[in-house]
Amino acid sequence: MKTKRILAIAAAAVMTVSLAACGGGGNSGSTGSAAVKAPDDIWAPYEETVTVTVVGEENSGTAFQGDDDYQHNPWYQAYKDRFNIDLQNVWISNDYTTKLNLSIADGDLPDVFHVDSNQLTQLHDAGMIMNLDDVFERYASDTLKGYRKDNADTWATGEFDGSLYGIPQMSYGPIDQFQYVWIRQDWMQECGFEAPTTMDEVLTIAKTFAEKYGGYGIAENQNLDNLMRTALAYGAHPGIWVRKDDGSIEYGTIQPEMKTALEHYRDWYQEGILKSDFVTMDNDKMFQSMINGECGVIFFAQWFGYNPLPDLIANNGPEAIFYPYEIPSETGSKIMGSVTFNNNGYVVINKNCQNPEAVMKIVNFFPYMMDDAVEAGETHEFISSLYDNNYPNIVFPTRVINPMTDYNQFVQVKAAVDKWLAGEEVDTSDLGKNVSKFNSCVAWNTSQDVNGVGDWLQQGNERSAYGISKVYLDEGQYVKDAMWGAPTPTLQAAGSTLNDILIEGFTKIIVGEKDIDYFDELVEQWKTAGGSQATQEINDTYGK
Repeated sequence: MKTKRILAIAAAAVMTVSLAACGGGGNSGSTGSAAVKAPDDIWAPYEETVTVTVVGEENSGTAFQGDDDYQHNPWYQAYKDRFNIDLQNVWISNDYTTKLNLSIADGDLPDVFHVDSNQLTQLHDAGMIMNLDDVFERYASDTLKGYRKDNADTWATGEFDGSLYGIPQMSYGPIDQFQYVWIRQDWMQECGFEAPTTMDEVLTIAKTFAEKYGGYGIAENQNLDNLMRTALAYGAHPGIWVRKDDGSIEYGTIQPEMKTALEHYRDWYQEGILKSDFVTMDNDKMFQSMINGECGVIFFAQWFGYNPLPDLIANNGPEAIFYPYEIPSETGSKIMGSVTFNNNGYVVINKNCQNPEAVMKIVNFFPYMMDDAVEAGETHEFISSLYDNNYPNIVFPTRVINPMTDYNQFVQVKAAVDKWLAGEEVDTSDLGKNVSKFNSCVAWNTSQDVNGVGDWLQQGNERSAYGISKVYLDEGQYVKDAMWGAPTPTLQAAGSTLNDILIEGFTKIIVGEKDIDYFDELVEQWKTAGGSQATQEINDTYGK
């Protein structure tokens, strides 16, 4: 990203909270302990208890056990037991962004908290958060420093003039981002089909399914989500910003390749391959039609095995399992996937925090548990206490994720499943937090437990979604979003409107209300409505 930060303008444009009450950040007092001498060893405990304050967001995916809650849980207890740090929640809210904005306006901030890119810029410009260069260099673990080295472009989005102010929380990795064509296996076997290698073969499968079993060929919803996935087959990269040969950056959804994909989709609709009333179907209705046995082909993401497949199998039997396949091109050549900027936000430290090294100890602990705990000899019971029941959600405000997590998980789980399928004994203690994935794959294979089919299809079998994605990543078979950071002001203000223009217009083309050349008119509408301004901002911010 260029050193000049158009994000500062973005933050001013979209944040409604005034920082005037903060007095330039001078009132952003910390409520934690007074300064306490830190031990030289970053893993050693303090001699006296240090209190660190934090705010957080409620997460319905957390299944608290017994008397556990956001304040009393294995993670917080580990901070106390290992570091003598008492992490105290100032508040937990189900409307985190609004409440944090109010806290920013009041200058009433905890020691450590999570922010988005706009809040990061606001807080930096108001002088309310700490320059982390020194504390990171002194107290960050080697594992955390490795994240920064390996993901320098993402970490740069947390810097101002080369200094680190926000630690990127990142995500579980790009292996999650690729797309596939999912095909129902009992029908495929009955019809004698092999894995498709061209789009024509996919269409033959889809049309045969519709003719033989009733229903329709390929699933779609009213938002055209699956068109955007199908478009990869024609060289389009909708939804991301692509760098052209001349170095300029343009929006992938309005490129000529998208027009080609749309023309094919229009033909599919006319041939009855798409459901005639897809324009009335949200995701739930689309899934329900598949659960009812109306369709056996869908272009979709890696989580199809988790939803709707368990319900589909419960309704149609385990033979109705769908497997993922690579999306083929028209000619059978390899397609390029798309990888977007995927960062969950930033960990920041109040500039008045008295013990910032205590915050770093807490931040270090999550990467340690993710990457180093098994080798370090942590017990299976302790690791499970932190990861079972979606407990990592508890520490979201201080959680920094290794983007290779799901990639490494796949390699480990697949190896263990292969060993188990070969009749060899598997030492599950070596799997650490990944043991539940392995157990799910075993459960599906031994008893067709639908609760295990998602993990089996994502990473356990020979035709797994992650197995396909690993090839994309290993071979560099993807296009990286040129907007490697926060959206610019126009996109933040008008992004949904710009998207609606294209979706509504594409739908009219597909159903025959407009001819294919209407695409060119749509592009001009998009540009006039703010697309041209957005493109200029993207090039100013992310261009070279």
